[in-house]
Amino acid sequence: MSIFSILNRDKNIWEKRFSLKPEDISFELCFYDLYSGDEKKLLARLRDVLQKLNRPDLSGPIYLIVRELLTNSLKALYKRIYLEYFLAEMGFSDLPYEDWLAIFKTEIDTHMAENFANICRQKNVFVKFNMKAISTGLMIEIENEGIPSEVEWQRLQRSMKQSKDYSNLGYLFEDEIEGDNQQEGAGIGVPLISVMLKNMNLSQSDFQVIAENGRTVAKLFFPFSLFTKKDN
Repeated sequence: MSIFSILNRDKNIWEKRFSLKPEDISFELCFYDLYSGDEKKLLARLRDVLQKLNRPDLSGPIYLIVRELLTNSLKALYKRIYLEYFLAEMGFSDLPYEDWLAIFKTEIDTHMAENFANICRQKNVFVKFNMKAISTGLMIEIENEGIPSEVEWQRLQRSMKQSKDYSNLGYLFEDEIEGDNQQEGAGIGVPLISVMLKNMNLSQSDFQVIAENGRTVAKLFFPFSLFTKKDN
């Protein structure tokens, strides 16, 4: 099947179900940070799309999931910037992993990542958000340059596996108290996403993270069954 046939098929499905064209609900945004106004643009566009799909009540949950993924992607991007431009240029590229990670977290806490965001703008590197209409529903992709370290990837996979068994976030607060919350990758990101997807009657299989070819892409799939069919 040619790309033109696929595009026409997707267009016909959306027009038949919702009297919408795929381009009516597809959009992209680029993020260097989450404090300069783009976050408000994202929320406004999500609300607009979900209003068109007769599910404005999903704006809050989907926005929270997306924001969590954007935050994680930006942190990953800032780490790359930190390693390539801060440590290397200052001659500290041989610092032990734990030491540079501690300095990185201090910089984030002290300056709210403004220094990293400014360098991202100068170098024109960003996190890309993409919502697109496909033949079976909506796909959201959040992409950043770079791939996780082995430590990060193992913690991510472990968190995704464990999150399948939870229906609420109560256990996380116990982990935060009992565990070492300074470990890289610690937090409620993946469990939060998993629980919120379950609350929308979706599964964790609708959430994927792919790291290959020097890029990391988080994917969220929202099937047609989630949306209300337009009344005829």
